[in-house]
Amino acid sequence: MRIMLAGTVGMWLLASADMTSVDFWQDKEFRNWSGPQVEKMLADSPWAKKVTIVTGRIREEALGGFEAGGAGLGGRDAGARSPDDAGFQGLRRVTVTVAWIGALPIRQAMLRRQIGLAAPIPAEQERRLMEDDPFYVLAVVGLPLRSARNFGTIDEARSRTTLKPNKKEPLAPADIRVFPDGGQALRIEFRFPRTAAIVPDDKEVVFTTKLGDVGITKKFRLADMIVRGELRL
Repeated sequence: MRIMLAGTVGMWLLASADMTSVDFWQDKEFRNWSGPQVEKMLADSPWAKKVTIVTGRIREEALGGFEAGGAGLGGRDAGARSPDDAGFQGLRRVTVTVAWIGALPIRQAMLRRQIGLAAPIPAEQERRLMEDDPFYVLAVVGLPLRSARNFGTIDEARSRTTLKPNKKEPLAPADIRVFPDGGQALRIEFRFPRTAAIVPDDKEVVFTTKLGDVGITKKFRLADMIVRGELRL
């Protein structure tokens, strides 16, 4: 029993090392990425970060009024509404992913997932991976479709979205595109012109958008996004 247990623990440690290797994209060709590594690149890597948002709206009658003698900040009077009341039930906490989907490591992972882990990569598709894109393309992935009506218009989103390198003027999106992302979700892509280059000396870059009442902000550390000496955005 002890020998079998030791063997099981050893296999678990090897699997864990494969899952948690921080720099597998540095020393392993994407053709050889494992399934867990592909998913890590797309969901939890220097190019893809999770953000928790709150969607939905509180009905006006659920807010009540500001009456004398009511509870102040941090307090709650006897007549205050519970989050379980009907007026609050439209509110939902949702985890979305902000990803640099135009960055080479993300595109490699998407291609590897699309064609399958064991399938050879067609030369034409691999060639297209290396083509220059005139835009930095970021996406918010996993937005609930049922909340889309509260996200406002494309023009409103464009005016409330920036990509800001450290100590530089923010970039504004040249284009915003919306795509289905599975049956009940949306993917919104933001395309920023590369005319103002982001470089390693910028240290970090912050993506900010506001979709209706939903604000999303995520910071990315550029040193973590360098692959074999080249910043991959």
